[in-house]
Amino acid sequence: MLEAERVRLIFIQISVFGLIAAVWVGAVMLWVLYRSRQRQRIERRLWAGQDQHNAAERVLRLWHEGKAAETVVPGGAALTLGQRLELIRRHAGWQTPLQQIILRLLACVSLLSLLVLLVTRNLLLAGATAAVAIIGFRGYLMYCINRRQALFEKQLIDALDLGARSLRAGHPLSGAFRLISEEIDAPLNAVFAEIVDQESFGVSIQQALAQAASRSLSPDMRIFAASVIIQLRSGGNLADMMDRVAWVIRDRMRLNRRARVLTAEAQLSKWVLLALPIGLFVALNLMNRQYMQPFFDTFEGGMMLLVGGVMLAIGTWIMNRMSVLKY
Repeated sequence: MLEAERVRLIFIQISVFGLIAAVWVGAVMLWVLYRSRQRQRIERRLWAGQDQHNAAERVLRLWHEGKAAETVVPGGAALTLGQRLELIRRHAGWQTPLQQIILRLLACVSLLSLLVLLVTRNLLLAGATAAVAIIGFRGYLMYCINRRQALFEKQLIDALDLGARSLRAGHPLSGAFRLISEEIDAPLNAVFAEIVDQESFGVSIQQALAQAASRSLSPDMRIFAASVIIQLRSGGNLADMMDRVAWVIRDRMRLNRRARVLTAEAQLSKWVLLALPIGLFVALNLMNRQYMQPFFDTFEGGMMLLVGGVMLAIGTWIMNRMSVLKY
């Protein structure tokens, strides 16, 4: 009788959790569908009269000196999964080959999960440990990418100033890019060195710039590439254009620093709210291990830990999204 009652309670708990999870998944799916439709409407407007999936280049209609002109901005082909992972590795600045990174990650996650399983005899906790390890790796990866991206954007300002002075001194655009690749440190020099190398192999500088911009995470690099391509096709002063783009980047960086100050309170609240339940859980385990033992020995306790961890992760993601300003 007691066993049947316990099974019924477990079934009710699983049903309630499944219902809540289904509501959340449904809400997220509706939100994703709404955003997808918005994106499709914007893409249809941007790609009016063109095949947005197969077109390799974009036609822009411009006015220059009172005359209408058309310019074609080259586009990039879709990348495969392996190419995207390799691009992520390059954005993080890691020198280790991609295959070794994946193998080391799988080995570390497997060994850590196996160790937790042997110590606790709890399969659910071992799975949660693997998920936490993967999330931690992703967090470290994003930290490396963001740190390298911040350095890239700072170097881009100096590179544009150097390129503008080089153009005013009479150097061609390829010579200015070569000077940037020689005088600026990594990670920016590799991008311009690749552009120069592609041009030496016969690739047009517009196509080389478009490819470099499509592989870059920096919106400023995309703005710079589009500006150079338009100026080369429609005519204009490249040196003044580089100065204006550098001024725009500096202004955006000042605005970004101001935004970080304004969102510092939300970031502090996130860390406090995230640390409170974790700290309380650790403190109760240290003070009264027997009181917290059902969380590790029973299925219900494991489910409660899992739900709590998922809710903390969702809350952290929401607060991160709230503190991100796009402009």
